[in-house]
Amino acid sequence: MYTLNISGHHVQSGEEVQEVVKEKMDHLSRINNQITTINVTLNTEKHGTHELIVEASVHIPGHDLFAMVQTEKQLKPALDMLVSKLEKQLIKHKAKPKNAGRQHHINAKDVESPIERQLQAEFDELVEREVI
Repeated sequence: MYTLNISGHHVQSGEEVQEVVKEKMDHLSRINNQITTINVTLNTEKHGTHELIVEASVHIPGHDLFAMVQTEKQLKPALDMLVSKLEKQLIKHKAKPKNAGRQHHINAKDVESPIERQLQAEFDELVEREVI
């Protein structure tokens, strides 16, 4: 289960708005059940355009996802686009192999190229002759 925080700046986030947001965000928890916190911010730009800006940050252990959508005063389409963006990020994150590129194999051997072997042999010879 996750914690959902909804805040509104210049927007009244009444019970109806909160229910719509919760319904949309529940869809994300079906994709990844490790979500711990979702913060949703609803904001209205009052400077000329009157656009609705919806931002969301999703916290998964070891990773944070963020998405933002800007629409013209329509909450449901904005939330649909926001959830779509977050879905893509969750699926991409889920598809990544754990600890990719950080695994050390016990039986791994160093592989030297022929040039590296030749340079090492020349160096060893100089050390043997006490030049270095």
